[in-house]
Amino acid sequence: MIVLEDRGPIRELLNEEVTVRALGSAPDIPRGDRMKAAIPAIADYLRAHSPKLFHAPGNHTIRAAAKAIAEADYRGVFVPKITNPLFKRSATWRRSRKRKRSYREALGRADTILLLSEGDLKQVSALDAKLAARTCVIHNPYVSDQMALRSIERNPAVPPVILSVGRLSEQKNHGLLLRAAARLRDRPWRLRICGTGPDGDSLRALADELGIGSRLELPGFIADPVPEYLSATVMVLSSRWEGLPATLLEAIACGCPVLSTASSRGLVELLRYAGGRKPVAVDNEAGLSRGIADALDGKLPSISPAFTFPYGIEASCDEHALLFAGLLQAR
Repeated sequence: MIVLEDRGPIRELLNEEVTVRALGSAPDIPRGDRMKAAIPAIADYLRAHSPKLFHAPGNHTIRAAAKAIAEADYRGVFVPKITNPLFKRSATWRRSRKRKRSYREALGRADTILLLSEGDLKQVSALDAKLAARTCVIHNPYVSDQMALRSIERNPAVPPVILSVGRLSEQKNHGLLLRAAARLRDRPWRLRICGTGPDGDSLRALADELGIGSRLELPGFIADPVPEYLSATVMVLSSRWEGLPATLLEAIACGCPVLSTASSRGLVELLRYAGGRKPVAVDNEAGLSRGIADALDGKLPSISPAFTFPYGIEASCDEHALLFAGLLQAR
């Protein structure tokens, strides 16, 4: 694994047999800029070690990886994975055009482009119709065996817990969740948002403004989210945009009802196939509030934890390994 820094809240989860090479980074600049600054170091690594296959596991790594490939004249197999929408609704025309050009150039270097759902194919085709032939839908490794096994232990807390798990940021749009929950202030509930990020203080201030400050819990990063899913009445995803979020699949694996905004095509498809509640339109405060009320009343559809089996860690890792082996063999 090539990383900017060999540390972080999930570092202890990494198998000790995996070699980690830290490239170093400037901690005081945004993540995207840190990736750009690391391009020369990535290129040096590729020149020195010539790995047979180079995998960029998420949007924030794709363009930096592609530029390093060009700089190093790397000739191995390049496999990037798209994990979030390539374009934001709020972006200006000029910025969208620049972003489109940079992703088209980066993905043009790929041997295979991994997608998390069929719904992501449209955005790749919008970059360049020729790229569609290089795509492959794959299951991400989200669900541990422990999650499905412990689903029988579900014991929702009293008063009910409205749970959200994710970075406290613009993307996750937790302010919408606070406003939707505040509409139900006459009912008993607690709102628990697990994660870290730049919006913590503003969320506390908004909760106080809405008169629900005493009901909001921000415990920070949770290394093991399983107990959270087992005790929650509902897991709510209020995002503005998503790929195929791990937290929703984790909650389903633990037997926890889920409610989501229609923040990605893949998410809408998944909930339709799984028999879940139809996602609420992005930024629909009243609709999200009605969904939470139905959750508190036990009216959300039940989704079997078995639905998440293809996203199991072992199954997904085997799927990735088989794909990578096939690409290497073809090369």
